[in-house]
Amino acid sequence: MKKYVLKQIILIIPTILLVSVISFVLIRMMPADAVDTYLVTHHLEKNEENIKQAQERFGLNEPVYVQYINWLDDTVHLNFGISYSSNQEVSAMLGSAFIKTLQLALSSIVWILIITPILGIGATIKPGGFLDKFTRFYCVVGTAVPVFVLGFIFIRFFCVDLKVLPAIPDGSLKSLILPSFTLSISHIAYFVQMLRNEVNENRQEMYVLYARARGMRKRTIFWTHILRNSLLPLVNTTGISLGGLIAGTVIIENVFSWPGLGRLITKAILARDYPVIQGYILIVAITYIIANTVADLMSAIVDPRIRLGKGDVS
Repeated sequence: MKKYVLKQIILIIPTILLVSVISFVLIRMMPADAVDTYLVTHHLEKNEENIKQAQERFGLNEPVYVQYINWLDDTVHLNFGISYSSNQEVSAMLGSAFIKTLQLALSSIVWILIITPILGIGATIKPGGFLDKFTRFYCVVGTAVPVFVLGFIFIRFFCVDLKVLPAIPDGSLKSLILPSFTLSISHIAYFVQMLRNEVNENRQEMYVLYARARGMRKRTIFWTHILRNSLLPLVNTTGISLGGLIAGTVIIENVFSWPGLGRLITKAILARDYPVIQGYILIVAITYIIANTVADLMSAIVDPRIRLGKGDVS
């Protein structure tokens, strides 16, 4: 197990470096020029002197590889530079926004952990029943309807008509309910559908037949064998889903005016604010990688075949 953990940790470093190189190059291939956007934003005349000063100030007069080395050196020391548009430290901007986004993502995970077992397990206990039919309907709607449409519907109903929840964040827990639940809807549908399918497939496995032949009760077989084997794919997907929740807040945060990374990156892209965009991509990438690594380690703990590098054991 120690070798497996060490291997997973070592792979993190080259992955992050590769992501940083790709993002750095792609950002500088954006159609609009950051200097032009800076001059327009700060109401400065576009002449040679101002352009040269802006390029020197942001280090854009250096070759791309030199810019990357300088940026990487600063990033290692948790210095993401100064925002082109607001003149604030990017580290502070990203830090405060990340905390808000993390609050939103963790709240969504709470919804997922509560609703997924109720619908997923409930639908498999009595196939073809009311809860099973409702679950299938929910999975279709939850994956087909765009989240921003659901967000506007919820705002209209709960904030405007019923007036039980705030439409704009006010620092209370109430303001977290609607955006977190809206963010979790599609993920719940995905997990419920996966859990339902896994349970139905495992019901057909030979070990279930053997357990019944040995006289084990159906309830015991379900909870100790079928459900346990059905949860492993969900554990594998948890890491990707957590990263997806962080990255997927862009639309939700703009719909609900939530002051997180989503709103920050939207403004940064419009302003061609390179330091903010690069910092955002790096944070999201690291979140994805770490969450994926944790999910892999959890899977290895649940299933020893993974850390031993073996396939299915017949």
